[in-house]
Amino acid sequence: MSDWFNYEATLKILLFSLLAGAALPGLFAIGVRLQADGAGDFSTDGAGPHRNPVLVAIAWVIYALVLAVVIMGVLYIARDFIAHHTGWAFFGAKPK
Repeated sequence: MSDWFNYEATLKILLFSLLAGAALPGLFAIGVRLQADGAGDFSTDGAGPHRNPVLVAIAWVIYALVLAVVIMGVLYIARDFIAHHTGWAFFGAKPK
């Protein structure tokens, strides 16, 4: 480690930004695609759409996962503010 540049911290930030910047939108896109495929399409015999509830359920699980990660990210950013005003320290916050 250099006194001028912290390579370990930079690599951690790079890895997290790739994860949050690429993986979460990718997971959300997969959820949208699964929900669209699960909604079904109309058959040629006019019997109505052939739905696949398993794909829709998987899509909703993916949406819940993405939402949980976003909420955890916001709480992580605001952890010191929340700890200061409520006294509830989490994610390594320093209560004041």
